[in-house]
Amino acid sequence: MADHSLGPDAMGMGLMAMRVMFLQGHPSAFARDLGRALAARGHAVRRVNLCFGDWLFWHGPDCESYRGSLADWEGWIEARMRAQGTTHLIYFADRHPYHVAAQRAARRLGVVCVSHEFGYLRPDWILVEEGGQSAFSHFPDDLSVVCQKAAGFPEPDMTRRFRHPFWQEAVQEMAYHLGNAVLWPLYPRFRPDRVDHPLVEYLSYLPRHLAAARAAGPARRLVARLTGGARPFHILALQMAGDYQLRANSAFGDPRAFLQQVIRSHAAHAAPDAALVVKLHPMENGRVPWARLTRQVAAAEGHGDRVLFLDGGDLAALLSRAAGCVVINSTVGLHALQAGCPVKCLGIATYDMPGLTHQGSLDAFWQRPERPDPAGVSALVRLMAAALHVRGDFFSPEGRRAGVAAFTALLEAGLARPAGAFVTPPPRLARARDMGLPIAPWDEGPAARPLLHPAAGLQSNCSASPSPLFRHDNKKRAERTDV
Repeated sequence: MADHSLGPDAMGMGLMAMRVMFLQGHPSAFARDLGRALAARGHAVRRVNLCFGDWLFWHGPDCESYRGSLADWEGWIEARMRAQGTTHLIYFADRHPYHVAAQRAARRLGVVCVSHEFGYLRPDWILVEEGGQSAFSHFPDDLSVVCQKAAGFPEPDMTRRFRHPFWQEAVQEMAYHLGNAVLWPLYPRFRPDRVDHPLVEYLSYLPRHLAAARAAGPARRLVARLTGGARPFHILALQMAGDYQLRANSAFGDPRAFLQQVIRSHAAHAAPDAALVVKLHPMENGRVPWARLTRQVAAAEGHGDRVLFLDGGDLAALLSRAAGCVVINSTVGLHALQAGCPVKCLGIATYDMPGLTHQGSLDAFWQRPERPDPAGVSALVRLMAAALHVRGDFFSPEGRRAGVAAFTALLEAGLARPAGAFVTPPPRLARARDMGLPIAPWDEGPAARPLLHPAAGLQSNCSASPSPLFRHDNKKRAERTDV
C-alpha cells in the first residue's frame, strides 16, 4: 500500500493524506480556495460540478461535470467515490437533494461527510460539521456533557474581524442562480431546489428594499418604545420560506403556519398586558406580505391590539429586554440565549436542550418560561466555537484566507472528535422521526462502515487494518468533462 503521510511542510507530522471530493459549495470562491489549499498540502482533490453556477466559481483540470438525472446521481457518485478512493466528501447545505443522495452513498463506503454552512455563531464564523446540521448534527444534546467537554476551552472572541460590501454578496448569489436559469442547456437535467424561480425572487427584492428603507425609522422608534417601557413583550422570529433549516428540520412546510400557531397560543395564554413582536427576517425577499398577513392572523384571533410587526430595528436590544423568544430553529434563538432571554424552539435546533431552552409546551412558555442557565450557555458557545466553527468569511479575501487555513487544520485534526463533541448516531434523529421528517441517509438498514479520520489515533471503532479507500492511484485520472 502507498505511503499516505504528508510532506515535511504539512501541518504536523505523520498525517495521512486525504482524497477529497467536493460537491456544491457556497456561491463564492471559498470552496475552490479550500480545495486548492488542500491539494497544495498533498491531499488529492476532485470537484463535481452539477450546474453552470458550480462551474462559474470553480473550473479546471481538478473538476468534472455531472449532467445526468437526479435519479441516476446516487449510483454515479457512489461509483466515482469508489473509483477515486474518496475519503472525505465536502458540501455546502446538507439537505440539498443531491447532497442527501451523496451522503447515502458515502455512508455505504465509509466516507467522511463534511457539511459547511454559515455559522451558528455569527458573523464571520463558518460552520464545519461532520454529516450535517440540526437533526443531523452529531453535537451532544445533553448539557452536562456539553459542560464537561467545554471545560478548558476559552470564551471565544466575538469581535467581528471580516467585512464585505453587501453588493458583493448579492452579485455572486445572482450570478450563480440566474446563470443556472439562463444557461440551463449546459446542464439540462440539473434540478434546482429553490422555492421561487431566481428571476422572480431577485425582482422581488427591489420593492422589498424600498419597503425596508421606509420601515427603518418606525422600527427604531418601536424598539426604543419597547425597550424603554414597562410593558412585557415576547418575540416571534420569522425565518425565510426557502431556509433548509425550516424545510428539513421542522414540521412547518411554510412559516405562515408557524406564525398562526404562535399568535393563537399567545392570544390564549400570555398575560393580558403582554405584547407579541413579530420580527421579519432581514433577508426576506418580499414574496409573502408578512405585515398584512400578521395583521390578518392577529385580527382573526382577536389579538390585533397586542401583536406588533417589526421590519428592522436592533434585535440585540430587543432580546436583552424580551420576556421570551419563539423560533423554529433560527440562530436568533442562540443569540437570545446569550442575552439571557428564555427561548422556545418549535423545530429541531442544535442548541435546543434541557437547561438551555424551554422544554415545556408553547402554551406554558408565555407565563412560566424555563430560563437558560448562564454557565450552560457559556459552555455551549465555547464548545461550539472550538469544535464546530472556524473563523472566516465566504466573501472577503482576508476572511477566505483565514477560513480556508482553519478549515484545513480542522479536517486534518479529525473535525469535532478531538474535542469530544461527537455523538453517533446524531442524537436528535429520534425527534426528527417523531415529527415525521425524512432522515436520509440514516434511515437505511445496515450501518455504514466505520469512519476513518486523517489524523493518527482518531479512528472510530476501526479495525487495525487501514481502509482500502485510502489507497492512492495517481495514474488513474478522471476524464475531464467540465464546460
